Amino acid sequence: MGSLPCRTRTVFGLEPFQLCAEILLRLGVSKGFSQSPEGDAGESSFSAVGASLALVLGVVLSLSTTSQAQQPGGSTIPAPIKLYNIYVQVSLPDGRPAGGTLVSMTSASGMPRRAFTNDSGRLEFPGIPEGQYSLTATSPSDPSLISDVVETNPSRTANGNLTVQLSLRDRSDHSRDPKPGVIRAGENEQRIPKEARKAFNEGLRFKGNDEPLKAVGSFNRALKLYPEYYQAFSERGDVNVAQRQLDEAAKDFEAALKLNPHYAPALRGSGYCKLEKKEFAAAIDLFEKSISADPNNANTHLLLGIANLELDRREPARDALQKALSFNTQPVPRAHIYLANLYARERQYLLAADELHKYIEIDPRAADAAGMREIEAKWRARAAAP
Repeated sequence: MGSLPCRTRTVFGLEPFQLCAEILLRLGVSKGFSQSPEGDAGESSFSAVGASLALVLGVVLSLSTTSQAQQPGGSTIPAPIKLYNIYVQVSLPDGRPAGGTLVSMTSASGMPRRAFTNDSGRLEFPGIPEGQYSLTATSPSDPSLISDVVETNPSRTANGNLTVQLSLRDRSDHSRDPKPGVIRAGENEQRIPKEARKAFNEGLRFKGNDEPLKAVGSFNRALKLYPEYYQAFSERGDVNVAQRQLDEAAKDFEAALKLNPHYAPALRGSGYCKLEKKEFAAAIDLFEKSISADPNNANTHLLLGIANLELDRREPARDALQKALSFNTQPVPRAHIYLANLYARERQYLLAADELHKYIEIDPRAADAAGMREIEAKWRARAAAP
């Protein structure tokens, strides 16, 4: 049997949450649901464990690398301008979120951007070109509170998303140091040797080109040159997840978290390993920590919803799955399947059928679409029954 084509190659031949038909068929996703012993189609519900296996690679891997397109004559199409997202979390001196804080971000050219944090002390600067930026926060309600200056360059992050932590403290604390030190956020805080960074970037390229062995080799070299390269541990963990070497992946994520306990990709990866091992409570804890560090990752919210659904924690599952679907720029269509499962458990069959229909509409030619349509029809019949 020939391989069925994938629409787009991203990470190891798979689009996140949109696995190619061959993989879906191999996993038997279209049969990934069970009926009650009485055979009542209305009581059908998807097995969350079976469905989570359908995610396999695309769920946890948040970074995909696209190779450059070439024109027929061999010339390379100019790479598009890369834009990044900077997420800011501001806290008060006692550690509580600093809502309503004014955050100023200044580029190397001197052009400032300003915004206020929400009630959770968070804000986002989306669509930021690569370059050096300085961030600082002040409290309009208490002018005596100000943060240190944080310098960062989002282009040096692994996934294009950078979270900056700013802590307010009294101006008198700053005045005690005539030359307050500049805090460097993210990878700028690390003194990564040039050759180590080169090996790391090569690993990312191999990872995106579906060359896992070469990717692992490059990440190994990066770690040999710079043993504190937690991003390399995390990326190697992603590759090991893709190869279904979950024990090795778990060790990599653990090593990354020892170096940086707040690194969101490693928290998410470690949580995924726990999820696969059916350690659902531990997985939930890790996913929640990952969301705290990076609240705008749809994949993590999806995984959190799956883990809560496994423990039949319906309200947290519902909240997480709906949050995952709220990110228009990060499509996670399989969240509709899990929501359908949740509604079916609650015997809200019309809502369950509607969620399945949304999933089918996104990719009507998916390998599991026919099976989904059958279930949708049965649920609608059950909803219409007196």
